[in-house]
Amino acid sequence: MAESPAKPKQAESPRIEGPPDESFEEKYNQRLEFPLSLVGSILIHVLIAAVLAYLILVLMGKGEDKSPVGVKTMAVGGMDDFGEGSSGSGGKEDPLIEKMNADPATAAVESLADPSKLPQIQEDIQKTIKLIDPTGNLPVSSANAAAYAGLDKAIRDKLLGAQKGAGNEAGKGTDGSKGTGPGGTGSNSTLGRNMRWTLRFKVSSGRDYLDQLKAMDAKLLIPIPGTEKCLLIADLNNPTMQKTVDPAEFGDLLKFVDSRAEAVNGVIGALGLEVNSRSFCAVFSKEMEAKLAKMETSYRNRRAEDIEETIFKVTIRGGVPDLIVDEQKAKR
Repeated sequence: MAESPAKPKQAESPRIEGPPDESFEEKYNQRLEFPLSLVGSILIHVLIAAVLAYLILVLMGKGEDKSPVGVKTMAVGGMDDFGEGSSGSGGKEDPLIEKMNADPATAAVESLADPSKLPQIQEDIQKTIKLIDPTGNLPVSSANAAAYAGLDKAIRDKLLGAQKGAGNEAGKGTDGSKGTGPGGTGSNSTLGRNMRWTLRFKVSSGRDYLDQLKAMDAKLLIPIPGTEKCLLIADLNNPTMQKTVDPAEFGDLLKFVDSRAEAVNGVIGALGLEVNSRSFCAVFSKEMEAKLAKMETSYRNRRAEDIEETIFKVTIRGGVPDLIVDEQKAKR
């Protein structure tokens, strides 16, 4: 069988070369896309990080503020004024706060109309104390003597716990018991503590003073001028609830008197009262007295009868009073 003639080979088409491939930079960076996208990405990440950091700081800032507060110091009753810092704008002292926070060594005496009469005032108070506790030799600090001097004698005697005698009979104490009973006698009695204890507060205004007394569950007695009565504010959370009382009802309780015009006006103003009183008296519970009494004797392991004066420092933390013994003087 005859073979088919072989098909002629077709000529290969010539290979057409296209344009050379673009480089990475030419392909993706014709309009500076790459550096712009890189910078934009970095900026977005930085912005997100800043927002997250801000949110974290805001959330952390919602916790309790434990930063120290610049305040001034003044004392209840004992007028033991000691503190640091300043008030007013630009670090300029507020004259009233500065006056309320005078040198503790001189504040009590300078609060008197006639400072030279301080020894006589102390002697008069000692005479009243002798009616209550004939055998007791209770020290009366200068600070407390000056504070009680701002009270009318009738109110002062009632707050100390003295009762009027009938006819020519001498007055007497609310309780002749010895030791820590209601009233009691001796250094370890409420009267003895009232005469030697001082509270040292840190305050910045009359309102702050009032708020700290409220934190200690204090009641306020404000003498009514021209009478032997006092205005009682038993609940400082509701100062509009007031009643007139005989201060003798509180003779056996722990109390501190403040007779400085600046302090008195500040507190009375914060209460919104229109009474022209020269003093006010903060009254504390038996539980508070027992707490302070334990702290006093534990401070230097001294007996109450060996102590001339004890100064307690009060700091309010989160609405709760934190008390420590700041100073203590032993009898010579």
